[in-house]
Amino acid sequence: MIRITKIGFYGIRNLGPGLVQSVLNKGLTAVIYEKDYDVFQAGLNIIERNIDYEIEHWGLTLKDKKVMLSRIEHIENLQDFIKHDIDILIESVEERLQRKIEVREKIKKEVPLNIPIIFTSQTNRLSSIVENDILETKSVNIHPVPSVPIYSLVELFRLEKCSDITLEIVKEFFSKLDLKIFELKDGAGLIGPRVLISTILEACDVIKESNISTEEFDMVVKKGLKMYKGPLTMADEIGLDNIKMWIEELSKMDSSVYKVPEILKNLLDKGYTGIKTREGFLKYR
Repeated sequence: MIRITKIGFYGIRNLGPGLVQSVLNKGLTAVIYEKDYDVFQAGLNIIERNIDYEIEHWGLTLKDKKVMLSRIEHIENLQDFIKHDIDILIESVEERLQRKIEVREKIKKEVPLNIPIIFTSQTNRLSSIVENDILETKSVNIHPVPSVPIYSLVELFRLEKCSDITLEIVKEFFSKLDLKIFELKDGAGLIGPRVLISTILEACDVIKESNISTEEFDMVVKKGLKMYKGPLTMADEIGLDNIKMWIEELSKMDSSVYKVPEILKNLLDKGYTGIKTREGFLKYR
């Protein structure tokens, strides 16, 4: 029988908060390594806000929230993952290829556990991160579609040398989270990130050309296309700094299509990164 009770998180940036919340929702423990306390607190704030939304709409209670948050364990030393006896390690750092490679090397040196490693690169090939490396046999790359825990889909790809036991454990893990897996061929940019970025870029063009407000744009798309959330709201949740990184990484694949729009640059120049700063494409007061 496969034991999956404690999930390690190397960082809580990017998609980290949503994945942590999914773990907590199913009664599992999240052990989070994040040396920057401000980043950890920002991630925790996102999780709390999402849980509060569930309390308001889906019947969770304040007691449920207290129990869920009690299952978060914060560590500041990588070696502590060993003490906590984690069953899976999920990388959730900035969307830069070199940063992912740095994480790979630190995991090998400081977390020598024979457990699956789940990368969360949105715009880089898994082969660029672990090909011909010792971690190749126990690594996969994933992306929740388009965000967890609201939607129950996850995109996943692995390399040929990925072991059967790694895939078995990863599938069991996502089964516990009630997430359906769609296996894809290794590539630069999974379905969700590429479609979302394309929508955001188009949104910026429409806003520039029509002078429609960002709130109005999101409402039209949300209601007209029956989306749970508008694309600009989703961008604010992911973080505009992260969205900028996604665009820059995808631009290496096609610079004629993926260019950081001026509206996004201007927001970041003002320090507006989305929900974590209470302002991004939209305002959160």
